[in-house]
Amino acid sequence: MRDESLFYRPASTLLTTIWAYTGGPTPSRSDDPAILFHPGGVTYHQTYRRLPAVELSWPRIRAVAVLPGPIAGREALCVYPLNEPPEPEVQIEELFTGTGRGLGMRFEALFGTRYSVHLHHVRGPSLIKLARHLPAWTSGRVRLTTERPS
Repeated sequence: MRDESLFYRPASTLLTTIWAYTGGPTPSRSDDPAILFHPGGVTYHQTYRRLPAVELSWPRIRAVAVLPGPIAGREALCVYPLNEPPEPEVQIEELFTGTGRGLGMRFEALFGTRYSVHLHHVRGPSLIKLARHLPAWTSGRVRLTTERPS
């Protein structure tokens, strides 16, 4: 990891398909969320490369956490802004798709923020490296935690 950390679901390969059937990460879909950490802040793609990305500078972020997911043994990487911006109205057909804004609403219900990715779905640098960079990028204000911020 240089000065950026992109957590995203990579293109599907035979190996990722096999892992999916044996309980590991699932193959790529173009509408999965992705999150990019960099010295200027966070870029969150609710639908990677398809919907506009949300840019959050470090002064607008209060916490970054790794939390247990809804399935035992799986975790989510979550970003908590100071104030959640209003979300546009979600069409009823989007609510249950498991992608895009419907997934964002599910993340908000599970983790308290829509800016999340399931770690078993994404690839990226190690969380140890991300934890090392966060204090440097935020002058020590934000650290990677395993507790949901209040």
